[in-house]
This record gives sequence, structure tokens and C-alpha cells, in this order.
Amino acid sequence: MSDEKLSAEIITIGNEVLSGRTINTNAAFIARRLDEIGIPVEWVMTVGDRADDVREAFRAAWNRARVIVTTGGLGPTHDDITRTVFCETFGRSLRRDEAVLANLREFFTCRGRELTPRNIDQANVPERTEALMNRWGTAPGVYLAEEGRQWFMLPGVPREMEGLMVQEVIPRLLRAIGSHAIRRRDLHVVGLPESYLMDRIDGIPGLEYVASLLDPKGEVTLRISVTGESKAEADERLGRIETALRERLGRNVYGVDDETLEAVVGTLLRGKELEIAVAESCTGGLVASRLTDVPGSSDYFREAIVAYANEAKVRLLGVPRDLLVQHGAVSEEVARAMAHGARVRAEVDIALGITGIAGPTGAGPEKPVGLVWIALAHAGGTEALSFRFGTERLLNKARAAQTALDMLRRHLLRGPGEPLTMS
Repeated sequence: MSDEKLSAEIITIGNEVLSGRTINTNAAFIARRLDEIGIPVEWVMTVGDRADDVREAFRAAWNRARVIVTTGGLGPTHDDITRTVFCETFGRSLRRDEAVLANLREFFTCRGRELTPRNIDQANVPERTEALMNRWGTAPGVYLAEEGRQWFMLPGVPREMEGLMVQEVIPRLLRAIGSHAIRRRDLHVVGLPESYLMDRIDGIPGLEYVASLLDPKGEVTLRISVTGESKAEADERLGRIETALRERLGRNVYGVDDETLEAVVGTLLRGKELEIAVAESCTGGLVASRLTDVPGSSDYFREAIVAYANEAKVRLLGVPRDLLVQHGAVSEEVARAMAHGARVRAEVDIALGITGIAGPTGAGPEKPVGLVWIALAHAGGTEALSFRFGTERLLNKARAAQTALDMLRRHLLRGPGEPLTMS
């Protein structure tokens, strides 16, 4: 299977998916698994249980894709038409697969149930195809390798589809790819809008496949996939491209693959033997929650105060009342006082203070919805930066928490005398 053939199409069959009663998680699962081995999905189609529609989808997929995966329509009911339509479309007959029939008999016997004629019909598969044994249900999968195409028909039940995808589909595709070694890596990027990020990485030599995945918090994941004639060649290419991306993006890259921002921050805090406290207002404890999601966070996390009301800021953090009166709760001065108060009261090395207008109410002419001040108190003093997010309350909370963690990370990475910046 040559590089030019590494394109895939997913076809989901079933009225229940079109109606919205069933969420199409199957397509997402299949696409992720294909992406992991370097096969990009270029088309995803959903069709109902009408023979004409399924036939049209099959013909279109055959003409444009080299890897085709269908789900649904393999069961025992009258609307399970996938195998029949496949045979009609490509001029084949159904054949009885005795191994599948034996598997069905064992499946029903183990459950004390009688094998019905409809279930027996599930042992019929298109001629010149291979049956894929379903160890999680009754409907077998079907595999066709012909004219440079790899076609898989899988059940629609997620558990059965996932089992066949992992145990049967992926190994066959890896064998079809042949000697090519595939390597992939996710680079997690913060502080850069997606369009700016793409401009920065434009023109990197050898960057053959990169996809960007945008998280609601404002984080972008760059998914890189490369191939080589050997593992060493693929590793060398991946390393060279990752180095070039990091040179372009600098500290905007915080981690790779399964690393989270809060885990990276935790590693830095532990490595520097620092303890932290958090004072939150508009984020309502999200920063503390994320920091303590990390196993072992008790090594560096000491306490959090959610001081939502002004009175709580005064009583719990020692914020002077005159600052609140003069500058308002959402201000640089109050953010600094919150961070300083948390650091002093918890007796820690570093503290965050966060205050803002999550919305949709509470804004004024000079303080719009989405304005957030984040302060960092440490041995060298207290620093604060302001940010403008959007107009949606929950997104503003999530992005403020994300930015606070990133601000902390950048502080922990900077050298002596280096200013705190988010670029």
C-alpha cells in the first residue's frame, strides 16, 4: 500500500444515527485509530437504512478511498442490509461461512438460547471476502482486499466494533502498509490562536502531515504523523520536524502526547521544591481542581481559597477594603492583593490570584465581560497581567484557569531577570 493510497473513508449506516437518537461515536473511534497508524480519514458519511442510499455511498467510497470502514447493518433484522447491498453493488453472492456459524452456535449455547434462522443468516458473508470473527456479539465483520483497497464492514454496536477494530482491522492495515514505519506525536500549544500558529509553522521542510485540534480552553494540539522505510528513518524525521516546530513556537509548546498542562506545572514545582496556594474568584476553584487532578500533587499543593464575594476577599485573603472600593473587585490591585494574601496565609513559595468578569452580567464601560486579572506572588515580588476572553461564562472560566496555569508554567521556566511574558 503506497503513500498515495493512505486515505480512508468511514460510512456509518443506520436511521438512528441520522435522527440524532444515537450519537455517532463509532466514526470518532475509527478515525482516531486510523490516525494513530498514519492513515488520514478524508471522508465521513452517514446514511440511513435505504438500499439506494447505501449503494450510492458504497460506490462513492470505492471510487475515492483506499481504506473503507463501514459500521452498522450487519444484524439479524429486516433493516440490516449492508451485506446484501454490498453484493448487489459489486456483483457478488452471499456464501455460508461455516466457521462463523460454529461461532454463532457456541455463542448461543453458552447463553442457553436457541439459534434462530435470522441468526443463522448472519453466517452469510459476501463471496471472495474474509469473515472477521466477532467475539463480543453475533454479527461477524467482513474484510475485502482487492484492487488496492482495504474494505472492512463492522457491526454498529460500539463494543463489538471497537473489539474488531483493535483486534482485526488495525493489524491487517499495518500489514498492508508493509515496510513503512509510522510515527506520530502530539505537541500541545498554548498562548497562540490557531491561525497565528499555522502561520508560524508554515514552510517547515518535511512536514508531510499535521492536523490541529482546538480545545475549548484555547489550547491547540498539533498532531504530526510521518512515515519512513524503517523505524530509524521515521524516528529521525519525526525528531527533525519536532525540533523545527519547537524552534518556531518556543515556550508556547508545553508538552507532548498525553501530558497535561497541570501535570507539567506539577513536575516543575516538584523539581524546584516549591509549594503553591491559589486564591480564586471568577474561576470558582477550577485552577485548584486541575492542579489536584495530578497524582502526587500533595507534594507541592497546599491550599486554595475561593473568595467569590468581596467580603470573602477581605476576610479570607486580607484584601484591603479601600482597594475594593477604589478599584473594584476586577482590577490589577485586587488580583495582586489576593495572590499576596494567599501566599502569606498559606506560608508557601508561590501563589496565584485570579479575579474577573465571567459574564454575562457584571460588566461596565471600562470592564467588559471576559476581562480577567491574574496575579503571581513569589519571592521576587508580585506580578499581574490582564486578559480579555469572550462572552460565554463557562468558556471564560475555563480559559482563565488555563491561562493562570500557563502563566505559572512560564514563570517557573524563566531565568533570572527575565520578564514574565505570555508570548
